[in-house]
Amino acid sequence: MTVSPFKENTWIPDRTFPINVFIVKDVHLHWHDHMEWVYVKEGRARVQVDASFMPLQKGELAFINTKQLHGVVTLEPDTELICIVFNEALVRGSGLDITEHHYFVPYLQQQVKWPSLMQATAPYIDEMNHSFARLVEEFQGKQPGYELLVKAELLRIFGLYFRYAQQHTDLSLPRAQKPYDFSHLLQTLRERYQESISVNDAARMVNLSPTHFCKIFKQVTGKTLIEYIHMLRVQEAERMLLDTDYPVAEIAERAGFSNMTYFGRVFKKVRNLTPSAIRKGHLSQL
Repeated sequence: MTVSPFKENTWIPDRTFPINVFIVKDVHLHWHDHMEWVYVKEGRARVQVDASFMPLQKGELAFINTKQLHGVVTLEPDTELICIVFNEALVRGSGLDITEHHYFVPYLQQQVKWPSLMQATAPYIDEMNHSFARLVEEFQGKQPGYELLVKAELLRIFGLYFRYAQQHTDLSLPRAQKPYDFSHLLQTLRERYQESISVNDAARMVNLSPTHFCKIFKQVTGKTLIEYIHMLRVQEAERMLLDTDYPVAEIAERAGFSNMTYFGRVFKKVRNLTPSAIRKGHLSQL
């Protein structure tokens, strides 16, 4: 199995306290084994989580679960993002208290779906913003006891997040829906994007019939299976167009396309630009 070019080994300075804070302008498309909060301190941005794209403005938040493909593009020159990346072990309990099974396990196992975005008009957003500011201040200052205060603020953020999510979940839906855990499948697609994976193959990975799989996969990702694979291939092809001097034909083959004409057609559909336009535009900026 090949290593996914999108996987990031996020730097965590202290593995016994698995959290780090990054202040950045943009976030390249990637995934990792940690949870992440993205907070817009200034400006506007667009965040991608798997196949969904969401606008963010000052004071708004996006939450990324473990192993979700994500990236952020800033839309204004002075945009500043705060990314808080942490391992789930930091917020999950030991299994001896109610918080583990009542809040985190249902979400991590995709038995429930919480909103990915907290908008500026959402209830509790001001309290969450204050908690983010205090968390960053404590993490950067590292005064005695900062670990306890960082964890306390992170749990407070989650408490408000879960409260908001529960109040705004569509109550017309059945309370107990069968969970569909697509995390392993999505990880497999990210790692094997160059391979031909059929609907039947993918459906077997999640124990669904091909027909039911197509319906559920579209609900989860917003795309069909082939559209999702094309998205991954085009994103990797674009990376190679910008970061390497490989010929376009070689890039097409490395990204999983055996036919140059088909590669060009799919690339144009996904990016609304041709591969050569991407490369020429990049070279003109050098």
